[in-house]
Amino acid sequence: VDDMTRGVGHTDLGTGTTVTGIALTLVDGAPYWLVFNIGDSRVYSYRDGTLEQLTLDHSIVQELLDAGAITPAEAEVHPHSNVITRAVGFNEDPVPDYFLLPIVAGSRLLVCSDGLTKELTEHGIRYFLAEGSSPLDAAQQLMDAALGNGGRDNVTVVVVDVLATPESGAHREGVSRRAARRH
Repeated sequence: VDDMTRGVGHTDLGTGTTVTGIALTLVDGAPYWLVFNIGDSRVYSYRDGTLEQLTLDHSIVQELLDAGAITPAEAEVHPHSNVITRAVGFNEDPVPDYFLLPIVAGSRLLVCSDGLTKELTEHGIRYFLAEGSSPLDAAQQLMDAALGNGGRDNVTVVVVDVLATPESGAHREGVSRRAARRH
């Protein structure tokens, strides 16, 4: 992640873009997801009917929510909902959040732009991830639903299923996240 930020940190573009993703890595021989983000694109985990937002938006609205200045309902319609506080390509070095997440068989990860989350509620996202369809079909259904709801922003969707994990005990269910870095 640090190599990525060094390569783009000194641009004079004046505008920026978000970056969010997952990468497979090994820690002491056990598989983990490296989850990272800059901006307001997100990573979600879906397992056993539970949808969890793993990343934190870097936005004015998120800061207002965190401070208790607005409610989640107010955040949905806030006039500054598209203003991000961190991006790749601003005139300063980008600062990502990143952490390790144990890989659990049967889980499904969603990496998406805010074009999806501004058009679908968490209930809607959960519905399409729960359908039992292939990752490709789930991604297409999510994209179609977002575009069908108005699609006012770009919509990017990647769905990844964890079908199995090695028999090592270090990655089993119940292992907590490791090495979180949030600014």
